[in-house]
Amino acid sequence: MGKSERLLDPKEVLRVMDAAQVIHERQTALEEHEALDREATIRDIQIMYEELGDLVDSSTIEKALDEYLGQRYAFRPARPGLRRQLALLYIRRGWVAKRVLAPAATVVAVAWGGFALAGVVRERALERDTERLWNEVAGLVAEVRVLNASGVPADLPAADAETFENHLGMAESRLAEVTAVLEPVREEAARQRLTRARVGELRARVDPVARDLRFTRSDIVVAGEVVERHARLGTLEAEVAGLQAGILTEAVGELAIERAAELRRSADGQIASRDVDGLEETAASFRQLRAQLSAEYRIVTVGGFWRQHNELEGVRNHYLRVQAIDAAGNRLPMSIRNEETGRTEEVTEWAERVPQEVFDRVAADKEDNGIIDDDDFGFKRRGFLSAERNHEDLGQITRW
Repeated sequence: MGKSERLLDPKEVLRVMDAAQVIHERQTALEEHEALDREATIRDIQIMYEELGDLVDSSTIEKALDEYLGQRYAFRPARPGLRRQLALLYIRRGWVAKRVLAPAATVVAVAWGGFALAGVVRERALERDTERLWNEVAGLVAEVRVLNASGVPADLPAADAETFENHLGMAESRLAEVTAVLEPVREEAARQRLTRARVGELRARVDPVARDLRFTRSDIVVAGEVVERHARLGTLEAEVAGLQAGILTEAVGELAIERAAELRRSADGQIASRDVDGLEETAASFRQLRAQLSAEYRIVTVGGFWRQHNELEGVRNHYLRVQAIDAAGNRLPMSIRNEETGRTEEVTEWAERVPQEVFDRVAADKEDNGIIDDDDFGFKRRGFLSAERNHEDLGQITRW
């Protein structure tokens, strides 16, 4: 098949056949018109009028024949009116069905489907939200039951006990009201084919429930915190007492005992004011003091360096790098105050400022065989707060 040839669509074939039929009919009529014998026709007309008793000359018959032949194929539009409009509508029925009726039917179907779908969506949203709120209510009811089961601690101060009971009572009251609202709405929302107006009515009853549940949860949290803080306060009070007793038993010097007594005074004030957060900090200080007393380690020299003084020109500061090593050989983190920045940092290696003669002696020790044989800088014994040093404390740095 050539490039210019193509298969005809069946609709195109029908249109071609219709056009051919019209051309054929017009050609046949034209041939009949051309084959008409004018003289014979005029004579036949004269004979017909003579038989009727009327004489008509041939010129009149010729003019009438010419007028007839001229208007034989003339187009006369139909008169305006309902019949004409119906006829045109019938003629154009295909175009009307395709361009008007089909789109209109589609629009109506989509609109109707949209309205129906929107209604279903509203119903399902109501059912989903109601079920979610119902589950939330069930969880809050369980929390209230736990608090009621635990009861008010016997040693809870009167003010805290009143706060606990008030907030828990308000929570129980709101939960009862919310349940009375949600239960019938939940049952009705589970049904199908609710009217739009009814869905709106049920939604208006459900929406305030979320706000009420927020207030209920807040009341439960307050009530729970009252009991929790009381229990935490009692736990911290017992822990502080135990730490203090351990420190007094283990401490060798007066410094640790005085520090423990100072912390105990802070703890007593916080217990009296029921300051749980403050007592947490005091307990942490007690733990640190106890750990500091119990620690045993050596301070060993691992290297050294010098650098120019920050303010005095030509003056050098000499430092020995040191580490705290326990009995197992592990490096211990130490809280060291940097004399250059004033900040205290926890590090596993720091630098001690020493006199030049100490620095030179360590440098000579290392030059001998590349190892610092006399690496003892100090040691920390159990029961003491600070380490015993072999050299004067001139200051420390944590970065170099």
